[in-house]
Amino acid sequence: MDIFTPVVPEEKQHKHFRFITQTNLYTPEISVINGWADSFIDRDGKFAKEFQTTFNSSFWELYLFACFKELNCKVDLFHETPDFVISSPYGDFIAEATTANHPEGFRPEWDQDLSMLDQISMDDMLRLSTIRLLNAITSKHRKYVTKYSKLAHVHNKPFVICVAPFEQPFFFFQNAEPIVRVLYAYEQPLIVPSGKEGQFIIIGESRSHRVQKKPGVDLSLGLFTNSAMSEVSAIIFNNKATLSKVHALAENCTYPVIFSGSRVVNSGKELGVEHFVKRKPNYKETLLDGVQILLNPFAKYPLDMRIFENKEVAVHDYDPQTEDYLSEFPNGFLLQRMCLSIISQDTVLEFKQSMSNKSYQELPAETWEENELVYVGGQNGWWRDNHIAHYRGWTAVVSFDSNDEDWSSLAVDSLCYNIPQFMKANDNQSIASTAALGCFSTKEEAYSAIKRKIDQLYDQNDNI
Repeated sequence: MDIFTPVVPEEKQHKHFRFITQTNLYTPEISVINGWADSFIDRDGKFAKEFQTTFNSSFWELYLFACFKELNCKVDLFHETPDFVISSPYGDFIAEATTANHPEGFRPEWDQDLSMLDQISMDDMLRLSTIRLLNAITSKHRKYVTKYSKLAHVHNKPFVICVAPFEQPFFFFQNAEPIVRVLYAYEQPLIVPSGKEGQFIIIGESRSHRVQKKPGVDLSLGLFTNSAMSEVSAIIFNNKATLSKVHALAENCTYPVIFSGSRVVNSGKELGVEHFVKRKPNYKETLLDGVQILLNPFAKYPLDMRIFENKEVAVHDYDPQTEDYLSEFPNGFLLQRMCLSIISQDTVLEFKQSMSNKSYQELPAETWEENELVYVGGQNGWWRDNHIAHYRGWTAVVSFDSNDEDWSSLAVDSLCYNIPQFMKANDNQSIASTAALGCFSTKEEAYSAIKRKIDQLYDQNDNI
């Protein structure tokens, strides 16, 4: 299948397609992508056009096709839908590809420059990623319920949604945090310094059961924490399946390429992260590097995980009985990676000039309703069942003490939206904080007490 001979006018070509086909530098990389496309069938005669005009979704589909072949699966492309009907040594399953794309009016992922990095808010990046991944997955679930499930070749087979994020510049920094939020309502571990340089202690975890799309519009998270999406067996995810992946797999790049990032160290004796900076040809990466499987414990038809045994694949799961989020990263797992291509300014000048200088929309700032006590869950040592509220510019946290079996409350003079932000503000000596003295039998009593403390501080400041 010829996907690189232009079939659309240059002005309609996607920026990535224009760049790799017009600079005369990407011959080895084009060879890699053509290898992925070997034996791929264009079922509707539109694939080449879509690859050249929208690029990312078609690129992701070709990458998945190559991965399934790498896993010794046979891919049936003769059915119109879903995307992949797969036979494996451990059973058949259905896979559907989708991408999380930028909202209309927002900055596309290709419109980026390293100078933008200083302006990026990681909290905003993760929130947008969470919203767009949630939208992509729920849309495919609806498609399965209304259409795919009625097809004879789909019946009684595991259904896997394969999703990749392309929703904003530098999307590859997100790792798995947004997809884990979407599926398991898990945010991040809570860590504190251990007292030894460079070492930390995990003291708990932060949960996130909702994400704010805009003020007054909250979307529920935790799709795999109940049976509402039992038709979906698992999610396949990889935010490293980008042009950098192609650079890494190409045998001989025609220009210098430097890779930097981190890999998981999980040797049994040691668990941590190892950072690297390497230049081709010393840097090596596999096709499956960065692939993550997220399982649905409520799946009607579970996916047989023997397909991925002894592969460089991370596995995520959830225990409904204990409500624990579980993850397993193999030794050497590619946690983070970016690459820098050293190309002359003249080579990329035309491409840079084609990038838009228009103003883009951004996510509106997160705004919580005043005096609303919101359940966020998670635990911090003895403390669990955390609730957060905004009151008079302060953030109050109300928690249950599982040791003494009562409630307590703290507050900081700053607006926080999760427990990690609250902990950071509470450790900041320049930010005022207060606690409600005493123990309380209900969260409502603890919250009322901390509000009285905040009111007292306001009255004192007014009298100064």
